[in-house]
Amino acid sequence: MFYGCETWTMRKADELKIEAAEMWFFRRLLRVSWKDRRTNRNVLAEMVTGRTLLSLVKERRLKYIGHAERNTKTDLMKTIFEGKTEAKRGRGRPSLSYVDQVSKATGLKLQSISQKSQDRVIWRGIVKSSCAAANINPDDAAK
Repeated sequence: MFYGCETWTMRKADELKIEAAEMWFFRRLLRVSWKDRRTNRNVLAEMVTGRTLLSLVKERRLKYIGHAERNTKTDLMKTIFEGKTEAKRGRGRPSLSYVDQVSKATGLKLQSISQKSQDRVIWRGIVKSSCAAANINPDDAAK
């Protein structure tokens, strides 16, 4: 279900679909029929883990951008992340950018993301603090 989720650009609608799928999984695990008319809060209170799928996606995205920025073998990956392609942008609303979503999650700009991701210890601290700000425990999300 989450193959390649590190590189997804997610809209709010995509996040809602993941949350809906997670609730569907929880209801199947607890064998709750739609006829039972139980609220999502009630089902979540009965589950021990809480919501983790969206947290997992966000945490993986932050770890992957650090890995990709440290990768010195190819400049192609960095060029794609930075969006420096020689194509003309089409009409309409600008499309969502992967880097914009990562910078929003970390609160850093692309330049500082590139610099800070070179040191793994510093980057892990940023991932941990970003996950804590979003109420995500990266150790729990990785399990």
